[in-house]
Amino acid sequence: MARQVVPLSDTEIKKAKPKEKDYKLFDGGGLFLLIKPNGGKWWRLKYLIDGKEKSLSLGTYPEVSLLKAREKRDQHKISIAEGINPSTERKEAKASIKVQEDEYLNTFKHCSKDYFELIRTKISEGHYAKQWQRLESNIFPFIGNKNMNDIARDEILLCLTRIQERGAIEEAHRIYNIVSQVYQYAIANRRCERNIASDISTKWTLQPIIRKNFPTITDPKEIGKLLNAIDGYQGEYSVRCALQIMPYVALRPANIREMEWSEIDLDKGILTISATKMKMKREHIVPLVPKVVEILRELYKLTGENRYCFSTMRYKTSPLSNNTLNASLIRLGYSNQEIVPHGFRAMFTTIANEMTPEHGFSSDVIEKCLAHEQGNKVRAAYNRAEYWDQRVGLMQWWGDYLDKSKC
Repeated sequence: MARQVVPLSDTEIKKAKPKEKDYKLFDGGGLFLLIKPNGGKWWRLKYLIDGKEKSLSLGTYPEVSLLKAREKRDQHKISIAEGINPSTERKEAKASIKVQEDEYLNTFKHCSKDYFELIRTKISEGHYAKQWQRLESNIFPFIGNKNMNDIARDEILLCLTRIQERGAIEEAHRIYNIVSQVYQYAIANRRCERNIASDISTKWTLQPIIRKNFPTITDPKEIGKLLNAIDGYQGEYSVRCALQIMPYVALRPANIREMEWSEIDLDKGILTISATKMKMKREHIVPLVPKVVEILRELYKLTGENRYCFSTMRYKTSPLSNNTLNASLIRLGYSNQEIVPHGFRAMFTTIANEMTPEHGFSSDVIEKCLAHEQGNKVRAAYNRAEYWDQRVGLMQWWGDYLDKSKC
């Protein structure tokens, strides 16, 4: 006859003190509470399966109450009566959860997120945002939630075809490269078996990229008309200021839009752009001509308390959007076939190179003003700290050239 066990009570459990060695308090039906020397109280279930005695952990007290422990005991005893080992059942459940977690972690979107976090410090903030936006708009809605191993070649190709059909040929090629890089990352980290994107030959599936120079204006009279039109811009004041300084600094549009007051020394007339914002991941120092300093001093009265120089009244904590400057030029009557924000760099480099005999500065100085790096790494390292005085002189010549064109 089995020994009768008096069920436990909460009061008894709470009063149970630790001893030098483990000891047990039994509740009946194989359920007992193991009291550890450190004061820990662990629920255990002792049971027989296939003639062998087994033990199963049911959690700790008080996280698992007496009532909850009994419920777990009764549930497991039903499984045991059916010949199911609760320990094996638990392991299988954990394995199933692990498979589900792996399925989630190895989706294209999740692998992309981890890959982009890995390269975030190696590319500029603007480039990071643009690359991520490309996936969000063109890839994630279609295959973002699919496991990397389950994505078919034709699914990727269909995404690229959609992009190409709207005329964005270069965009399709760029997005293909991003997709392939995500796959390479996933393979290296054992999150997928093979790069299915490598089965796509862009040579035969996508139209070739036709490189075009950014449209710009190089005729002095037309430049003067454009600058005068910008001075008369009737939109947001901060946007007008951004348009006004853009021709004078020859920076990429993103560096204009995201310009911060902390980067500017108005007394010295210097703009210092951190490496994280630059395409080549190197700090770029820009000499500011007096006209630009004057414009920024006036703007400071309006946005000086904000982080970004050209923040608007509506979006005080954000930089100008990617399309703002382009839309503003269109508003002034200039189409994308005539000039775009990036075209001011083309304006500078074209005229500066054509008029080298007049200003006397070499092409190396011009390239440094544009933050272009030498193809020869040794020469690039040697020239890294050079040309400051020449760059100041060249940008002053350029500022004078622009001012004269307005007359």
